[in-house]
Amino acid sequence: MAYYPRVKAKSIVPRFDYHGDKTTKDCRPMCYYGFKAGMTNVVAKNAHKGSVSYGQEISLPVSVIEVPGLKVIGARFYKSNSTVLGKKATVEFIVKDNSVSRKIKGKKEKKEKTIDEFLSKKNDADELTLLCMLNPKDAGFGQKHPAVIEVPLSGTLDLQINYLKDKLGKKISADEVFTSNDYIDVKGVTKGKGTQGAIKRFGVKVLRPKHQIQRHVGSIGPWHPATIMYTVPRAGQMGFHNRTEHNKRILMIGEDASKVNPKGGFQNYGIVKNKYLVISGSVPGVSRRIVTMRKGVRPVRSITEVTDITFI
Repeated sequence: MAYYPRVKAKSIVPRFDYHGDKTTKDCRPMCYYGFKAGMTNVVAKNAHKGSVSYGQEISLPVSVIEVPGLKVIGARFYKSNSTVLGKKATVEFIVKDNSVSRKIKGKKEKKEKTIDEFLSKKNDADELTLLCMLNPKDAGFGQKHPAVIEVPLSGTLDLQINYLKDKLGKKISADEVFTSNDYIDVKGVTKGKGTQGAIKRFGVKVLRPKHQIQRHVGSIGPWHPATIMYTVPRAGQMGFHNRTEHNKRILMIGEDASKVNPKGGFQNYGIVKNKYLVISGSVPGVSRRIVTMRKGVRPVRSITEVTDITFI
C-alpha cells in the first residue's frame, strides 16, 4: 500500500520535494544529478566494529553513477504566497548571450532581461534556485536535448545570489555537494514493463485448473456494498515509477575511470568517461537513466563501513 497509486512517472527526471534543513551558514546545492552506469562489486576490509567479519575482507555490491557536472544556465526567484500552498515562482531567466531566453509560464510580458535586471527583483523574493543543464553528450551517449533541472540552495537569499554570480556559466562538481562516506538518498524512475495483469503486478496466487481462468483474482469484492475497493489487485501500469532508496553510502568519489570500467564497458551503457560515484547497494532505474541524489534525511539504521578497497 505504500506504493499507491501505481502510475507512470510524470517525467524521466526524478525530483525531490524535500531536501533537508536549508538554514545553514554556508550556501551549497541541496541535490545533485547523474547517470546510472551499472553495478559491480568491490572487495574491501570491513571496518564496522561489532560485525562478525570485522577486520576481514568482504565483497560488496555497488552502483556506479557518472556525474559529468551540472552547468548553471539560469536561476529562479520564489516568494511566499498565502493563496497557494508553499512558494510561488515570480521571475526566472536562462542565460543566452548575457540575456534571458524565457520567463515564467503564464506571464503576459515576454521581455528579455539581463542578469542585473533579474537581480533587481530580489526584494520581492524569499528564495533563489538554480537552473542547471545536465548534458548526456558529456557522458558519451546520444540524446538530442539536455535536461534542464532546478537545484535548490541552502543559506540566506544574499548567500544564494552570491553563489549564483560565482557559478553562472560554470559547472558544479559532485565534490561541492557530497564527500566520501556520506549517506545519501537516491531517487530514480524504474524500468517500465507496460500494462500487466494482477498475477505479475501483485503476486496473486494462480488459481487451479478447475476455474476457466487461472491468472486472475478469485473474488474482487462482495455483493454488498456493490463496489470494488481500490485495494483489490487489478491489471494496470507496472514499472516506470518514481522510487527512492534511502541511506546509500558513498564509498568513493573518483576521477580515474579506468578503476571502475569493466572490459568493454558497462552493459547497455558503455565506458565511464567523467567523474563518478561508487555507492553501496543498488539504485532504481536502468542504465543511462538520470538519478537524483540528496543527503540522507532519515536516521541511519544499518551502517556500511569499509576501508582499504583492494578490488573493483
